Amino acid sequence: MFETWNKSKINNLFQKDIEQWFDVLNHGLEKDRGFDLSDPNIESIRAVIKKDYIDYLKSCGNNQNTYAYFILRDDGTIVSVCRIVIVDGKYYLEGLETHRNYYQKGYASKLLNKVLYELKRDNIKTIYSIVRNHNNKSLNFHYKNGFEVKGKDDEDTIFVLNVEDQVRKELFDHWAKNYNKSVIKSEQEETYPFAGYSKVKYQIIDIVTKRSFAHILDMGVGTGEIMSPLYNLGYKVTGVDLSEKMIDLAKKKMPNAMFICDTFQNSITKLNDQYDFIIFNYSIHHLEYQVQIDLLLKIHKNLSSQGSIIIGDVSTLNREDMNKLHEKYDSIWDDEEYYPILDIYQKSDLKNYYKISYNKINEVTGLFELVKTE
Repeated sequence: MFETWNKSKINNLFQKDIEQWFDVLNHGLEKDRGFDLSDPNIESIRAVIKKDYIDYLKSCGNNQNTYAYFILRDDGTIVSVCRIVIVDGKYYLEGLETHRNYYQKGYASKLLNKVLYELKRDNIKTIYSIVRNHNNKSLNFHYKNGFEVKGKDDEDTIFVLNVEDQVRKELFDHWAKNYNKSVIKSEQEETYPFAGYSKVKYQIIDIVTKRSFAHILDMGVGTGEIMSPLYNLGYKVTGVDLSEKMIDLAKKKMPNAMFICDTFQNSITKLNDQYDFIIFNYSIHHLEYQVQIDLLLKIHKNLSSQGSIIIGDVSTLNREDMNKLHEKYDSIWDDEEYYPILDIYQKSDLKNYYKISYNKINEVTGLFELVKTE
């Protein structure tokens, strides 16, 4: 069970919770403070250390820099804890610990993921973490859970994590195994969001196969559902996806394809080739409209002469139609997705670099083609 200890909660904790919280942290504290366990006063030393920790916890209830303490329980017992503090307007992850009897069971990662969901609900986009360079266990944990190095000195490594990207990655990792089943169900019911998915897929394949050979960049390759037929026909494929589990499934279908596990924006810096087609199939909607446009402008340089960007997605001609679609499917609509709108693209700088066409497939879905003009 996941709990948030906000300031009010911290000020009214039961003694049992405080004892369990301290027991999670109480591992090697004497040695960390330089005390010898054979010291005849070790029990008094331990009592002082415990008081220091509990005093700190209680002070968090009145500290304006405290965002919250986060707790994970297993069968009622606290097994993992951490806190988020605010320093100079930035949010820092601190004190992430798992009880020594529960190591190697994934509780720390599970707690971090739940904390990220809480932060996302509060529209907190970025968190930082400072780790001692000698703490290899913590360093590896940060790398494993999507943190990137922001800075480093002789003593510490400063990490940064994009909250939204990591939450999305976690969602898609969980969705990976049943992703294609979800698509099929929505398409069969001819409803949002995947009505017309197969038509989009076949139109993309039809456009690409008009060339006898092409180098394709799939931005949001997922499980390789669309790329694998083209791969089997001999087309060269590079796939980008934020989810390692999605990529693992795609690799089984396309063992010799190239893959980049990263965000769209970060992956651009890792691209050395030019592509005849860059495809966004039900993927670009994760970005806000201006971010979509900026990305499409940046990858212009990665397109070969007369190359094109193909976007298949929930989409409409204008905002009014998108609002109507939203109203119709309001109960299942995802408010955190920004489905492509032709009118927005046509009124942006994209028109200076691409010839933009749009094929409306049904009320939900459409296909864009942006052909490089210069």
